[in-house]
Amino acid sequence: MGIFNERRRHSGLYSRGTTINILRFFWISLLIWCEIGSFFWSLSDCRWPDRAFRRADPKANPNHALIVADPHFKDSRVFSKSSAGLATRLREFFVRLNVRKSWNAASRLNPQIVIVLGDMLDQGRAIMTDDEYETYYQRFHDTFKHNPYVQFIYVTGNHDVGLGSHRSFSGQARRRFRQKFGPEQQVFEFGNHSFVAIDAPGLVDEDYRRHAAEVDFEDWQGAKAGPISFVKAVKNNPPPPDKPTILLSHIPLARPNTASCGPHREAPRGIHRGAGYGFQNLLGKETTHFVLQSVKPALVFSGDDHDYCDYVHRNPSGGPGAGSGSGDIREVTVRTFSMAEGVQRPGFHLLSLYTPQGGLPRRADAPCLLPDQRKVWVWVYLPAVLGTVVYVGWINATLMQPAKGGHSSSGSGSGVGLGLVTSTPAHSPRARLQPIRTGAGMMDPPTTPTHLSVRRTPSQPNFGTLTPRSRPSSPMLGPTTPGAAGLSFRDEEDTVVLTNASVYPPSPLLPSALPYSAEPDALEEGLLPPPVMPLSPRVRPRSASMSSQNGGGAGLKKWLKEGDKARHGWRRTASLLLDAVHLNGGNG
Repeated sequence: MGIFNERRRHSGLYSRGTTINILRFFWISLLIWCEIGSFFWSLSDCRWPDRAFRRADPKANPNHALIVADPHFKDSRVFSKSSAGLATRLREFFVRLNVRKSWNAASRLNPQIVIVLGDMLDQGRAIMTDDEYETYYQRFHDTFKHNPYVQFIYVTGNHDVGLGSHRSFSGQARRRFRQKFGPEQQVFEFGNHSFVAIDAPGLVDEDYRRHAAEVDFEDWQGAKAGPISFVKAVKNNPPPPDKPTILLSHIPLARPNTASCGPHREAPRGIHRGAGYGFQNLLGKETTHFVLQSVKPALVFSGDDHDYCDYVHRNPSGGPGAGSGSGDIREVTVRTFSMAEGVQRPGFHLLSLYTPQGGLPRRADAPCLLPDQRKVWVWVYLPAVLGTVVYVGWINATLMQPAKGGHSSSGSGSGVGLGLVTSTPAHSPRARLQPIRTGAGMMDPPTTPTHLSVRRTPSQPNFGTLTPRSRPSSPMLGPTTPGAAGLSFRDEEDTVVLTNASVYPPSPLLPSALPYSAEPDALEEGLLPPPVMPLSPRVRPRSASMSSQNGGGAGLKKWLKEGDKARHGWRRTASLLLDAVHLNGGNG
């Protein structure tokens, strides 16, 4: 079975090359799908909500805004004195990679404007040098690559400028934010709508000071360009009535703790009031009333909570909101864009704005979800790695195991021939390999093509002492071996020339290791030292029959010569195979 086992190893589905190609194809396909295809597949049903507009007007061409919240770009490498360990750096690397892939997929929706609802930099408020902040911002900017004609609007977040006072917060955070991301609060128009972006962290800080001074909003004289003054300015100079207002705030507006957030939220409960180190979950109740009454928005977008929430506020003025048919003001809290902020599936939001001919502006929005990266790692990559290990182990242990019956493709102390192995006992003189000795020292057995002369002796009528001889290699073996040129090749009457195992697989009739004599008088002219170990005189059944056919050793000499002449074809293969079969049968 050795021959067939060897063929199975190197052919068909069980070959090493086929196995490697199968694994390569599997892993390349898996990586392409999980790292690229899954993102586009998850967004296959994410489309701009233009259907309602096109039903009324097939030629409608709405304006599109993509809203992103809380990217929390992480990169501790920018800090020269960072104490982040290897685990933290690896985690940040995979988070950055996920954000980059998410943006590559989302940006293919081709928005006209992108609004980021704060917390662009996870450590934007930390103490650092201007050079470190510049590097930090550039890496964020390189991740969110976009076409120059796409406008980006950034809203201040508590991780960008800080909230409250703490020794770990930099006093230069707001200045740096204005230099890189733009104004902290602003009013701009897009799609026949007026957008009002407020500085929610600054508004919370100023509201604490106002509350401590026991002064209401109307009588409060805060900073000239502070958040409260900005909201008052919007109230005193409202947008045109034909351009409804959309409010942008990083921190959500106040609501009851029992308020529901709708079916798209992962958490079982809504947004609850709370505050802590550098954060506040909701604006205060009085602050929310002040903002809604002053701005009078038709729609509100917020972030900070990292999960989706759809809530409706009552209009504090008791009248209809701008652009709405009732006193309700809808607020949408957008999911985080990062996989590391406590949600299984990150996401973003789509906003379509359309103004029909001769009518009032209209709007429609829809949430979009990104793949669950943790589920991909746990339920796809981990089983794939384990399956690959099991598959490779099964190939090595089962399909590539040696033939039964103790046969092996290689081993010490045994001869190898065409997948069949003849074992040599450890106590046999064949197992002791003696190096060739010369007057100067020792050398390894010859590796040049060697031929063994079988000579009869009086005590061994059919077998004799094996004498290795060297001669130039045949044309099949390449050029003449150095050191063997000019050596005579003797083919005497009682001499049979055989091929050594250093070039061709040995026949089981020959020993697997030949010891060589060290006596100087044993050297013959032009020949290597003769071996001192004779072959066993016991005649095998096939050898005896052939010897009796032609007068003893003449039959064996003729048969071996014919096998040697056909050593490059099928006759040698058949000859060696038959020798092995009879030898094993004789030993049995």
